[in-house]
Amino acid sequence: PFKMSLSRFAPQFGGTRQHDAQELLGYLLDGIHEDLNRVKQRPYIEDKDCDGTNDEADAVDAWKNYLCRNKSLIVDLFQGQFRNTCQCD
Repeated sequence: PFKMSLSRFAPQFGGTRQHDAQELLGYLLDGIHEDLNRVKQRPYIEDKDCDGTNDEADAVDAWKNYLCRNKSLIVDLFQGQFRNTCQCD
C-alpha cells in the first residue's frame, strides 16, 4: 500500500527496481517541508558570488537568504550547511 501510494506521486519509486534509501528520505522530507513551509510569498534573492576570502560571513549570508524562502519544522530539524575542502598533495 505505501509503495503503491508513493509511486502515484513519484513514479521514479515505482516498479521493482532497488532505490537508494537516502533518495527516498530526501524526497519525503522535501514534500513535508513544502507542505509545512511557513513562507508563503518567497522573495527572489540573487546568489552572491563568493571569492573565498570570508567563508564564515558568506555562509551566514547564504543561510539568511535560504531562511527568507524556507521556514518549516523540516528545516529546523534536518537542514543545515556543509563545508568541504579538497586538498591535493
